[in-house]
Amino acid sequence: MNKRRLEGEKTKRLIIDKAKLLFSRKGYAATSIEDICAAVGCSKGSIYYHFKNKEDLFLNLAEQSFKEWWEGWEAISSQCKSVTEKLYAYGDYTVDNFQKPMNNVGEEFFEKVGVDSESGKKLFAVINHFMEGLERLMSEGIARGEFKNADPKELAFFFATFHIGLSHGFPMGTDREIIRTQYRKATTLFLQGIGTREET
Repeated sequence: MNKRRLEGEKTKRLIIDKAKLLFSRKGYAATSIEDICAAVGCSKGSIYYHFKNKEDLFLNLAEQSFKEWWEGWEAISSQCKSVTEKLYAYGDYTVDNFQKPMNNVGEEFFEKVGVDSESGKKLFAVINHFMEGLERLMSEGIARGEFKNADPKELAFFFATFHIGLSHGFPMGTDREIIRTQYRKATTLFLQGIGTREET
């Protein structure tokens, strides 16, 4: 990669990182391109060189965040001996990478652009790619005899919404160890419903 392209990639990454902080603090609608320019220390032209508009910037941010989140999770899950162990590790990893504000921003983005809009469909595709990873995890648990023979897509959906519900249940500033304990208890309850052996 030549120097100019490398500098361009660094700038693009800086824009995404600063935008993520602003979206987390202010929300999607309240964050303007001007706010992002001020945080990065660049012109609007620099933003629009890398992204078509604020929607495009957010979609890039979402795609990158999901990709990095999943890569980090796979590095941890590869060390687990069973899928059951992976589900507990998934909860721990979620707690360690808790991003409640960004979860809220994703919901706000859907409300702003509409689920059926082009941008809404693009964000849904990013989320669906993530859900496919969870579906593979559930299929693995079924194949190994750890989980009951059920629809892995449904199990992935239940597990994901279980976690989304938990993430909304804790006020900002809650001690992470308290959150971790509750996630592990919730995972036990989930496994008692789908598992082929009793979880303790």
